[in-house]
Amino acid sequence: MAKTNDFNKQPETVASHKKPASRTHNVLCICFGFCYNLASRLVLHLTPRSLTVSPFAHIISVASILTMISLSLLAAIIVPIVIACSPQARKAHQLPDNETFSRHNGTKWHIQYVGNIEFTGSMGKHNLGGDKCRSSFLGGRHIWNCGDMMCSPDIDTCGFAMGPAFYGTKSVSVIDAAAHSNVGAYEFALPWHGDPKPIAPQSQYGMDTSNIAAINDTTGIAYVWEITRGGPDGSFVDQGAGIVAVTLGKTQPIAKRLGPLLTGPESVQLGLFATLRSKGYIYNYNQQGPFGNIIVGRAKANDAAFDARKYEYLVFSADGAATPVWRRGIPAARDAARYGMRTAETGGRFACSQYGSVFWSSYFQRYMLMCNLYLDYSFFYLAEKPWGPWTTGYKVLSSESGWNGYGISAHPGWSSKPNELYFSQGPNGPLNMFKLTFEY
Repeated sequence: MAKTNDFNKQPETVASHKKPASRTHNVLCICFGFCYNLASRLVLHLTPRSLTVSPFAHIISVASILTMISLSLLAAIIVPIVIACSPQARKAHQLPDNETFSRHNGTKWHIQYVGNIEFTGSMGKHNLGGDKCRSSFLGGRHIWNCGDMMCSPDIDTCGFAMGPAFYGTKSVSVIDAAAHSNVGAYEFALPWHGDPKPIAPQSQYGMDTSNIAAINDTTGIAYVWEITRGGPDGSFVDQGAGIVAVTLGKTQPIAKRLGPLLTGPESVQLGLFATLRSKGYIYNYNQQGPFGNIIVGRAKANDAAFDARKYEYLVFSADGAATPVWRRGIPAARDAARYGMRTAETGGRFACSQYGSVFWSSYFQRYMLMCNLYLDYSFFYLAEKPWGPWTTGYKVLSSESGWNGYGISAHPGWSSKPNELYFSQGPNGPLNMFKLTFEY
């Protein structure tokens, strides 16, 4: 009976639309008749009396004029609508000098501690924590990869992982760790089968990992610095820089090495400070050389990223006066001082080191770099290009306010407004989450 009733209702629904359709049809016919009559009169008026116009030529002429009239009407109607509805160019908010910025704390900008990063599942109940966690975005999923993770009170509770990776949740402060009870099951970047084996007294591998930069919607890349370690004296041996392809697994992101290390132990590290995808390039940043020297390299955001020969690094002249150039090849660590970005700080280098973040700020319409002075200050810098030149540092936290900065990581993917920014930092225990709000 239900089906019969549904079919019986259909004619009523169709019939209820007949009158509006008929009125619309009449209006269109009247408008067309008016335009056709107008076009026909124009053809007769513009045709010399000495010429005889065939009916076919007359129809063609009328059709051409009708087309011109239609296009003119469309332009007159659509163009203003497009102009009115086009998104306005986003305003680039400007900051004062860093001293004035510091005085504006609490008025023009605010910082709020919003809690500690938490983990779901059994490991969350045992206070899983570490020295840093950084977030990335790939294929619609938030990804967290962390460092030196274990539960309280010791390694026997839920194991240990130097670089595990997890999925995020809707909350910026909650990480999904429900699938496993041992953090080692979330280990992210693993050695390649052809890597040099640990030599006594070293007994195992270690892997420091960058955040993830997307190549496309399904694949990203991350950089690693591989070591061998585990000796009773706590020593380790550098092996070199590598790269992993990152895909989305069922319970966690998956990293896979596709070949040998990109470099040997004599090279600079790649991307451990931060990585960034921007305008067809993958940029990798690392703090190496003199204090505050952050170097930047890049490769095309495709298979070229897996080829060490395709990388180029930013080089400044010795006096910093000449325009910087990109030089092909991954530098040796001993030459790191010849490379690096420049800031408006005295001496041209950054007032911080360690790990950080580089990302695009839609509020400032600039690239933003965040970093720490180890266990002391937390800064950000701004630049129009991914390689600078950068502004002076703007301090947002310090040990004087009770927060020891290390492993800072920005999380712009969770910001609901352009003027808001979440970031977290460690170390060694609960990772603190903060929210910056700008009102410039």
